[in-house]
Amino acid sequence: MSQAATLYRISQVTFDELNNKQEFDADSAKGYSTFQASFMALEYILSKGKDDSTIQVVNEIFNPQKLTAQEEFESLTEEEKFEAYESGFFIPYLDNSDISKLNEIITDISETDLISLYNADELNNNGIYPEIWHNDNETEQAFNMRQISEDFEELKSIIKKAKQEQDYILVFVG
Repeated sequence: MSQAATLYRISQVTFDELNNKQEFDADSAKGYSTFQASFMALEYILSKGKDDSTIQVVNEIFNPQKLTAQEEFESLTEEEKFEAYESGFFIPYLDNSDISKLNEIITDISETDLISLYNADELNNNGIYPEIWHNDNETEQAFNMRQISEDFEELKSIIKKAKQEQDYILVFVG
């Protein structure tokens, strides 16, 4: 089984409830997108040639710094933080501000731009999971430019919808 990142788009009401009960029910999501084995490559490609502030925003897509019940989390010891994080008690999320910044960055990236940034050898040489990227773009093949392009369109879609509807995005990686 490969690593995946799933982004769940949730309303403000659902987010507020989540902060109170600390348990997420995927059925409460307005939508979701899963990036099967491609999220690290997307992050790498979208960061190429960008300034530090843009890279920081791009890194937030799959590695948000904000957590539900942040205040509770800060009061834990390092060991307790690790255990709580691993148990899913605290969930990384993107808020409206994060989503607006991401939307601004990714809406300006065209298909042509994305193609010019993709380099299978570079991804593999830099240890970008799963390190089997290639240039065969046939439909039945994965880990190629076609997959990156499709996943990028999916990412743009969920970010755009979240921005339009002032939603939050919960991020699960594993």
